[in-house]
Amino acid sequence: GHITITNYLLNYFPGLDIEKRNVFGFTALMKSAMQGRTECVKALMLAGANVHATDPSRGLTSWEWACYTGRSEAAFIMQKLMDRPCPEQFCDQYKPEWPKMKELLAKAAEPKSCLQRISDCVRAAVSFRSFYGPEEDGVLDHMVKVTTSLSSPFIALSCRTVCPGSPPSVGKRRLAVQEILRKQRAEEIRSQDKDHFSSYKKLFQNSKVTLIPKKKDRRASLQPISLAVSQVNMVATRKASLLPLHLLRRSSVRPGFVIPKVRISKAPPPTFQPEKARRRSSAKDDPYLQIPKWRYKELKEERKKAEEQEKKKAADAQKQRQVSPARCRT
Repeated sequence: GHITITNYLLNYFPGLDIEKRNVFGFTALMKSAMQGRTECVKALMLAGANVHATDPSRGLTSWEWACYTGRSEAAFIMQKLMDRPCPEQFCDQYKPEWPKMKELLAKAAEPKSCLQRISDCVRAAVSFRSFYGPEEDGVLDHMVKVTTSLSSPFIALSCRTVCPGSPPSVGKRRLAVQEILRKQRAEEIRSQDKDHFSSYKKLFQNSKVTLIPKKKDRRASLQPISLAVSQVNMVATRKASLLPLHLLRRSSVRPGFVIPKVRISKAPPPTFQPEKARRRSSAKDDPYLQIPKWRYKELKEERKKAEEQEKKKAADAQKQRQVSPARCRT
């Protein structure tokens, strides 16, 4: 989950400090390189992390720390990103053409001598088939660039690029989502009619807004004439209310101060006597919490009651037996 948290912080926190150090003087890029988090290393480098920053204890960079701790894959990725700091396929000026194609076509079109043909046949027959890694700027690299470019149907149909003229690069600070959307909105507003704002300013240049209270709301002590000159000249942006502005601002996040409601009721007569609160007989009607009864205790109480009832029955039966012979004698 390290890469998920890293991408979330980089994408949605505009004021994030990538170069902040811990107690040992290590940056986030250094820690990622030490631990071999290759995805985090790529994300931090393309977000503008300083590759040349060193720690105070040993004076090693993040790449040197990756080599020192034996993280060869992280060191290889960092070196590759430093060699090619900007992915050219993310620019809107990228052309999906393989630069080596013209050279290979020209080489294949050249006529071959008899000796060259024989040597090619011998090489094809004698040479052993072995696995070779992908070549730099080879067919595989070109296929990856074409499929991940902005003009690719896989990208163009699935998403919309906001800033195609500013691709990510090593050492370049990446903007957060809020900053990108704000920048895009500003460009859209600028691209609209430019005379609209100038005409709007000219129209409302010398305008003033004053509050005129209604007849039923007017009071002698709150007339605009009796106010000070500085208060009358202020731009009134409130509604006709005596409450301050911070009491009127409400939202689901910050509802503001709660305005108390005052209810006026008629006073009771002097002979009025309040009713006394009756005690509730059953424990069910009690508003307070009761002590919980465990199941084993309930069973124990039931057994006790059953034993008491049996004892009562036995005592009653014994009394009846004692009474019956006395009746027989009489």
